[in-house]
Amino acid sequence: MKVEVPLSRATRLINPGPVVLVTAKYKGTVNVMTAAWTTPISHDPPLVGVAIYQGNFTHDLIIKSEQFALNVPGRGLAEKVKLCGTRSGRDVDKFKEAKLTPWAAQEVDAPLIEECLGHLECAVVEAYSLGDHTLFVGQVVAAWAEEGAFEETWLLEDEEAKPLHHLGGNYYGVLEKRIKV
Repeated sequence: MKVEVPLSRATRLINPGPVVLVTAKYKGTVNVMTAAWTTPISHDPPLVGVAIYQGNFTHDLIIKSEQFALNVPGRGLAEKVKLCGTRSGRDVDKFKEAKLTPWAAQEVDAPLIEECLGHLECAVVEAYSLGDHTLFVGQVVAAWAEEGAFEETWLLEDEEAKPLHHLGGNYYGVLEKRIKV
């Protein structure tokens, strides 16, 4: 038997991709925010999408700088991920408050987060205003992963090297194991 899912929660049916910490920088102003609405878009060229609420401070930084980074946190960063998703960068330095370490990216001005497992440096190629969010399409110009955590896909062998997934609301999870079929 199936039960109806309220439309306000329908996106959570496809939500359990890795949560990311989006970083952006414009004229010396830096911010980090939590985002769960990300998706691969193209292999060639490598394109990804991230949907960001138009009222977010990070949204403004990306519009102005035309670049961003997606940082993939592991399960050990769950509390910091929650903090970065519940505070505004207009009011607080979330890097300082969450005790996250900025790490210089190679191709974009947005910092990477040293404690994260993986990083995608992205240049905005399109921005679509859709409802109350903007879908930023970024071309991946550099990518990094923690040694021993990723080989073609996430290995999922070490508990601390498993990407954190947002399930909706205050719920998170991690994948159990990698299987090949």
